[in-house]
Amino acid sequence: MQLQDIGKLLGLQDVKVKKISHESSQAIIHIEPSVISQLCPCCQSTAIIKNGKDGHRRITHLRIAETQCILLALSQRLKCKTCTATFVHSYSFVTGKERYTTAYKRQIYRLSIGATVQHSSEITETPYTTAERFFKEAVLRIAPMTTAAAQKMAADSAKLILGIDDFAIRKGHNYNTGIHDLRGESLLGVAKGRTLAELDEYMENNPQLAALQPFAVVMDLARNYHTFTAKYFPNAIRVADRFHVNGYIMDALNEVRRRVSKNLPPQARTVLKRNKHLLNKRNDSISEAEKRHLESLLAYSDDLRTVYELKEMLTDWYDLSANHCSAIIGYQKWLDKGHSLNIPEVDNALKTFYNWRAEICNYHLCRFTNGIVEGRNAKIKSLQRRRFFLRNRTFYEALIAIECNKEIATYVFRALAA
Repeated sequence: MQLQDIGKLLGLQDVKVKKISHESSQAIIHIEPSVISQLCPCCQSTAIIKNGKDGHRRITHLRIAETQCILLALSQRLKCKTCTATFVHSYSFVTGKERYTTAYKRQIYRLSIGATVQHSSEITETPYTTAERFFKEAVLRIAPMTTAAAQKMAADSAKLILGIDDFAIRKGHNYNTGIHDLRGESLLGVAKGRTLAELDEYMENNPQLAALQPFAVVMDLARNYHTFTAKYFPNAIRVADRFHVNGYIMDALNEVRRRVSKNLPPQARTVLKRNKHLLNKRNDSISEAEKRHLESLLAYSDDLRTVYELKEMLTDWYDLSANHCSAIIGYQKWLDKGHSLNIPEVDNALKTFYNWRAEICNYHLCRFTNGIVEGRNAKIKSLQRRRFFLRNRTFYEALIAIECNKEIATYVFRALAA
């Protein structure tokens, strides 16, 4: 391979490779500018001449075949004949007086996303503080552009569906609220806290989100979120998240199981508790062997069987209702059926189903759930554990924006690298 081709192989523009030498475990590549084509940084003049004695810079570049690559770059001292300003030739592949190329810094970012800075530091044999600095610079640059792109996609959406849910910073104490575009599968913003006052403050500081016109908003049954949605998105359909709703009848089923267990022999009690997961599964998703085992569990109590059947009726209502009108009729029949059982645990759960009947039935106007939101919440929890939580709120939100909008962030990253 010719020396002039090595510069292209390394992704270096406008340079000439003079020679390659070896120093311990490093490959030293001597380079110099191919032409003096710099503009004066003061007056932008092209009347540039050499001035004084040249020096050299050692710049760390990407590895070549597991060998550390050092660029020994010629530092040409230049002078502008127009304004007499003196300066040093700058290279396009390195920023200012940095000792690492832009490509090297991008590699640190790629290795750290989804992992840790410690990981990228060890892989590249870069000092931890240096790797951390490069990573933070990239994150704080890419995150605002990623969020802006996600919000623009949401604003341009023909039928925007929002999802709202909270996630814990410290469970039981501190929470954040995520606002998601369910159709575009992106995170639009993270509000500090989950109270109505905190959400109001967030929307005041983010008018671009308040200006959205969603067709529907999917959320759990927290009163704050419904009040918030009615205030900022009054024309949107409010949909109770299906899986949160199912949780109430599942809780009633588990309460009945615990009550029934108290009157069973110790061995039967152990069997019922050990196989409680079968009660939570959908009947159409279990094997024939599991169905036989489930039948033996339901035989322990008539109450257990009837509540299990009621749970399956709700699943069928969600899956089989043809339209919103038929869903309202079917939902009322389900409520009547549950009330007729005269089971205290079911009666207690049905209070919620009566109070939120409109929002629950609205699922059949917009068949979206917060499933992908729960997936992102799991990603955020993983991020918090990897980073041992984060004190810097700006960097914390920036990391979440990139972690939850990876496709958009990757597009922004490539656009910046081009």
